[in-house]
Amino acid sequence: MTERNRTILEAAVRDFVKTGQPVTSDHLFENYDFGIRPAMIRLELSELAEDGYFSRKHPSGGRIPTDKAYRFLAEQFLTEEPKREKNSDVFKELTADFNRGGRKSFVEEVAGELGLMGVGFLPHEGEFFGSGLEELLEQLDTVTKKDLVEVVRDFEKLPERILENKSWWEKEKDWPRVFVGQSPVTRSPHISVFATYFNRGPEDFLMITIGPKRMDYTKPIRFLKSLERSMEN
Repeated sequence: MTERNRTILEAAVRDFVKTGQPVTSDHLFENYDFGIRPAMIRLELSELAEDGYFSRKHPSGGRIPTDKAYRFLAEQFLTEEPKREKNSDVFKELTADFNRGGRKSFVEEVAGELGLMGVGFLPHEGEFFGSGLEELLEQLDTVTKKDLVEVVRDFEKLPERILENKSWWEKEKDWPRVFVGQSPVTRSPHISVFATYFNRGPEDFLMITIGPKRMDYTKPIRFLKSLERSMEN
């Protein structure tokens, strides 16, 4: 992928996340400076679509990012150098709460800071803590009743699936991890899962946050990276 491919892809996905409207070359030309005309932007979008980064509901309509597009951007954010967070006090407070044993409040605070659903798991004690299901359901794009039921079922079955897929999180070394659509512990294609694991001996902790697929992936990834760094200090 060329630098221009990457720039247009990122701008198009961010624009779709912000507006919820299918991406068009004219709209990108009017709102971003790529240094090329609409016809060339249209060609770039077509090539990205051929590579699986965009889909199209109607031939005459705009393009919609696919799971592959979201995964590509998430991977870019995962590999970027950690940045110093302005709200470092938040991470200090979260770390202090965790150290005091406030597992439930820790999960609630992380979920609240990110505006996502949160689930925490203590492997040694086999305890689970959950928060934010209602907030997640409110953020989902227009979906059917069946889709909503599937998301609720994912929430209810998380403890069972986490235990069934121990080989995933026990052997994983690179955290945080991001899954767009289905993940090792969810089945709904309408959500994305962010997971991190705090290695603290008998206090090891698996933290999973879940949000709608159409969302800004930068914030939760950077937040979890900063939280990991704070917990390690």
